[in-house]
Amino acid sequence: MSKQLELALLSLMPAHGSELPPSLVELAGSLLAQSRNRASTLKAEEEVGRHYACANIACDRLKITLNLPPIEPRPPIPPRIYKRLYTHLDNILPNTSGTPRSSRLRTPSSKKRELGASPASSARQLPSRGTPSKESSLAQFRQPSQAGQVTPSKSTVRGDAAALKDGLHPWIRPTIRYMCAEMENRRLAPTVLAGVESIVAPAGRRTDDPWVSKHIADLAAAIYFFVIMRVRAMTSGDAIDREGYVPLRKEILGLLAQARHHVTIKDVNESEAWDGWRAVKSKEFDTAVAHVNDTDWLAGDWYKGLVDVVDSTREDDTGTAGEVDHDDSEAQLPARRADTMLQEKYDFLSESRLSDYAAWKDQILARIGQAMTAGGAMDIDS
Repeated sequence: MSKQLELALLSLMPAHGSELPPSLVELAGSLLAQSRNRASTLKAEEEVGRHYACANIACDRLKITLNLPPIEPRPPIPPRIYKRLYTHLDNILPNTSGTPRSSRLRTPSSKKRELGASPASSARQLPSRGTPSKESSLAQFRQPSQAGQVTPSKSTVRGDAAALKDGLHPWIRPTIRYMCAEMENRRLAPTVLAGVESIVAPAGRRTDDPWVSKHIADLAAAIYFFVIMRVRAMTSGDAIDREGYVPLRKEILGLLAQARHHVTIKDVNESEAWDGWRAVKSKEFDTAVAHVNDTDWLAGDWYKGLVDVVDSTREDDTGTAGEVDHDDSEAQLPARRADTMLQEKYDFLSESRLSDYAAWKDQILARIGQAMTAGGAMDIDS
């Protein structure tokens, strides 16, 4: 484990001792490695907080299992940026920390022999530690038609593993990314995925809601519509009326239908990959929109976090426009990154501060001149 990651874990739990649980260290390192693969292109200020955010996510996911002390985050970057980074990484990193692997390895056989355990006693303990077979573990998640399959094909097993990793159907993630890319809204893909996952597979398991199970495609299209609608309302200030609703609905349903032919899902057979997908009609879409509006699904953090997504987009747009308006000499100035001393409050030689200093100097010299003129005449007369 890197020293930086260890310091982040210790700073998150001030009441914890210096001995960190192995499962917590392992999960933090795993999340950090996966984040570099799934979110390889972070902004400079977000990259500074990558270690800290991964350590924070690991603590939050294992705080109940390991009975950790209170977690007190003190991120090394501004809170608004850190909140956005934490939400983004928590959404894209799989939650597989339900059963820490190290908890099954706390008492190796070598330590048992040192304690005087006989081979017979060790043999008696083996049945209690037996690992269930893969088929018995996955039986509760399989379709009824698959329950009788004794020897599934290799592609079917890999498809089940991909689907069960986070509870989502295999086609949902690539389809939503495809729709966002086609509508030039790539930054909204994590938010839409988070919204669908919070409804379809809360806590990593598929929901028992019968309506959701029967209307997966309708729900995905409706969630995408609500995200687009709110973003447009925040950016333009105008709500989507009837004239704007119909074209947007047509575009969303058209992209959903195109995804079936343009999106390729690897390592999963056809029936497993597109389980739950179907071509959604206009009336079915309207029904799904009304159903989502009647529930409390839009009260989740994924929907409220759209404000941060829009703010970050505006900041990037403003920065790009500023670079175009400035001349070449200003464009070559060093960037003000969050992890450096190149901050506005430390730039004592900036043009604005030099101008303020020149004005202050002229004012002080004028006052000194007036005081010396008055004082000098009195000294000469005396």
